[in-house]
Amino acid sequence: MSINTIPTDKEIANISACISEGWELFPVYLNINEQMDVDGSRVYKIFHILRSWKRQKNETMKLLLKSLVEAENTIVVDWELVRKILGYGKEVLLL
Repeated sequence: MSINTIPTDKEIANISACISEGWELFPVYLNINEQMDVDGSRVYKIFHILRSWKRQKNETMKLLLKSLVEAENTIVVDWELVRKILGYGKEVLLL
Protein backbone atom coordinates (compact mmCIF):
# COMPACT_ATOMS: atom_id res chain seq x y z
CA MET A 1 0.00 0.00 0.00
CA SER A 2 1.84 3.02 -1.27
CA ILE A 3 1.28 6.40 0.30
CA ASN A 4 1.29 7.95 -3.19
CA THR A 5 -1.63 5.95 -4.59
CA ILE A 6 -5.35 6.60 -4.46
CA PRO A 7 -6.80 4.57 -1.57
CA THR A 8 -8.97 1.60 -2.45
CA ASP A 9 -12.50 1.25 -1.08
CA LYS A 10 -11.17 -1.51 1.18
CA GLU A 11 -8.48 0.82 2.59
CA ILE A 12 -11.09 3.55 3.07
CA ALA A 13 -13.37 1.09 4.88
CA ASN A 14 -10.52 0.08 7.18
CA ILE A 15 -9.48 3.67 7.88
CA SER A 16 -13.10 4.52 8.70
CA ALA A 17 -12.81 2.26 11.74
CA CYS A 18 -9.83 4.34 12.98
CA ILE A 19 -11.79 7.59 13.28
CA SER A 20 -14.07 8.22 16.25
CA GLU A 21 -15.09 11.28 18.28
CA GLY A 22 -15.54 14.46 16.28
CA TRP A 23 -15.81 12.58 12.98
CA GLU A 24 -18.75 14.75 11.91
CA LEU A 25 -16.32 17.63 11.29
CA PHE A 26 -13.91 15.63 9.13
CA PRO A 27 -15.45 16.79 5.79
CA VAL A 28 -14.19 20.30 6.65
CA TYR A 29 -10.61 18.98 6.70
CA LEU A 30 -11.15 17.05 3.47
CA ASN A 31 -12.44 20.22 1.78
CA ILE A 32 -15.70 18.63 0.74
CA ASN A 33 -19.29 19.64 1.39
CA GLU A 34 -20.78 16.30 2.39
CA GLN A 35 -24.24 15.88 3.89
CA MET A 36 -24.67 13.16 6.54
CA ASP A 37 -27.95 11.85 5.14
CA VAL A 38 -26.77 8.25 5.26
CA ASP A 39 -28.24 5.89 7.85
CA GLY A 40 -26.00 3.40 9.58
CA SER A 41 -23.17 3.11 12.03
CA ARG A 42 -20.48 5.73 12.65
CA VAL A 43 -18.00 3.66 10.62
CA TYR A 44 -20.42 3.40 7.69
CA LYS A 45 -21.05 7.16 7.74
CA ILE A 46 -17.30 7.88 7.80
CA PHE A 47 -16.83 5.41 4.95
CA HIS A 48 -19.48 7.32 2.98
CA ILE A 49 -17.65 10.62 3.62
CA LEU A 50 -14.28 9.17 2.58
CA ARG A 51 -15.73 7.58 -0.54
CA SER A 52 -17.28 10.89 -1.53
CA TRP A 53 -13.89 12.54 -0.96
CA LYS A 54 -12.26 9.92 -3.16
CA ARG A 55 -14.80 10.45 -5.96
CA GLN A 56 -14.62 14.25 -5.77
CA LYS A 57 -10.91 14.76 -5.22
CA ASN A 58 -9.23 11.59 -6.54
CA GLU A 59 -6.37 12.22 -4.09
CA THR A 60 -3.67 9.99 -2.60
CA MET A 61 -3.39 8.21 0.71
CA LYS A 62 -0.76 10.81 1.63
CA LEU A 63 -3.31 13.62 1.42
CA LEU A 64 -5.81 11.58 3.45
CA LEU A 65 -3.21 11.07 6.19
CA LYS A 66 -2.33 14.77 6.09
CA SER A 67 -6.01 15.61 6.54
CA LEU A 68 -6.22 13.25 9.52
CA VAL A 69 -3.17 14.89 11.11
CA GLU A 70 -4.58 18.35 10.47
CA ALA A 71 -7.85 17.33 12.15
CA GLU A 72 -6.22 15.74 15.22
CA ASN A 73 -7.29 18.58 17.52
CA THR A 74 -10.91 18.06 16.45
CA ILE A 75 -11.29 14.34 15.81
CA VAL A 76 -9.91 11.22 17.48
CA VAL A 77 -7.75 8.98 15.28
CA ASP A 78 -6.46 5.60 16.42
CA TRP A 79 -2.99 5.83 14.84
CA GLU A 80 -1.96 2.40 16.15
CA LEU A 81 -4.86 0.85 14.25
CA VAL A 82 -3.94 2.90 11.16
CA ARG A 83 -0.38 1.48 11.38
CA LYS A 84 -1.71 -2.04 11.81
CA ILE A 85 -4.01 -1.69 8.78
CA LEU A 86 -1.72 0.19 6.39
CA GLY A 87 1.71 -0.77 7.65
CA TYR A 88 2.51 2.90 8.27
CA GLY A 89 1.08 5.90 10.07
CA LYS A 90 1.53 9.65 10.20
CA GLU A 91 5.28 9.28 10.66
CA VAL A 92 5.63 8.68 6.90
CA LEU A 93 4.64 12.29 6.36
CA LEU A 94 7.88 13.36 8.06
CA LEU A 95 10.11 11.52 5.60
